[in-house]
Amino acid sequence: MKPRQQQQGVALITALLVMALAVVAAVGMAMRGQADIRRTSAVFERDFSRQVALGAENMVLQLLERAEGPEDLLWDTCLSPALPFEVDGVRLEATLNDMRCRYNLNALAGADETEQGYFARLVDQVGQQSGVQMPSGVQLAMAVSDWMNPESDDPVYRLETPARVSGNRPMVAASELNSVSGMTAEAWQTLAPWVTAYPGTASPIDLERSPELMQDVFADRPAGESAPWFMRLQIMAEFANRRFYQCTLLDAPNGKVVLREQTACEP
Repeated sequence: MKPRQQQQGVALITALLVMALAVVAAVGMAMRGQADIRRTSAVFERDFSRQVALGAENMVLQLLERAEGPEDLLWDTCLSPALPFEVDGVRLEATLNDMRCRYNLNALAGADETEQGYFARLVDQVGQQSGVQMPSGVQLAMAVSDWMNPESDDPVYRLETPARVSGNRPMVAASELNSVSGMTAEAWQTLAPWVTAYPGTASPIDLERSPELMQDVFADRPAGESAPWFMRLQIMAEFANRRFYQCTLLDAPNGKVVLREQTACEP
């Protein structure tokens, strides 16, 4: 092959390599651009849905502030029907759950044997009704009380691998029960619809609206004065073919948010 032809061949190969590199770079930039667009779109959808959900939450708070109690609401059950509405083109669905129909786990903080006995009876009856193997009600009641005891030396938890400590404070969410000695995932899923966690050691039970099991367990329990009223609000926002959830624990009569999570509510 003549030198000139060789030079032309080398030039052609070099041009093809440069073209290939340019195509690879262009495709990479396009893919990164598409990923950035999708990421920005997802952030916008999440933030927009969150703002809409916060607006819906504020509307519900105003509704509850005007109510004297559950008897002033438009439904006579613990769980409200799904309340659908639309804001700025976003379809929303709100559901309210009266926490007076559940047992407040924080009532076991510093509780005496009588109070522990009510919770123990609840655990045992839930186990009998469901057929699920539950921890002993008495032992679980004591374990929950110890979990929240600020002076506990955590002997059970320190012997685990890896070692850990108990909460030493009131529970923020009922799902903390999963961490208490003796609990299992199956037991939690079974007990979850019957328990809650909110500030204070009071746990008033609405004996008119609560399920029959709760009425049986707490029928002879004295009703406390100035009982707190907490509601749990779940908001589902449907936007851009996606669903966004927000779960909020509300101090109903005082119009305050106790806990807000960007997720669906626990069972």
